[in-house]
Amino acid sequence: MQKFLVSSPHTIEDCKHIVKETLSIGYLTHYYWGCKSGEHCGWVIIDADNEKEALLSVPPLVRHKSKAVAIVQFDPREVNEW
Repeated sequence: MQKFLVSSPHTIEDCKHIVKETLSIGYLTHYYWGCKSGEHCGWVIIDADNEKEALLSVPPLVRHKSKAVAIVQFDPREVNEW
């Protein structure tokens, strides 16, 4: 497994529906939301085997607009060796 940063943009019109769907699929408390600041997007860091699996945390309505990026943390020793 690897970690993915998933971003799930949506419109203001779809906002309440997307948040409710995220609750129904079990990921609401995993997400951070920018909606109350006017940035209609949700973000989550999730463990998954691949990008497609990571995107299953996103409601189907906006899955096609969402993005999952594999992320890593650098080890200080690794950086020092550069």
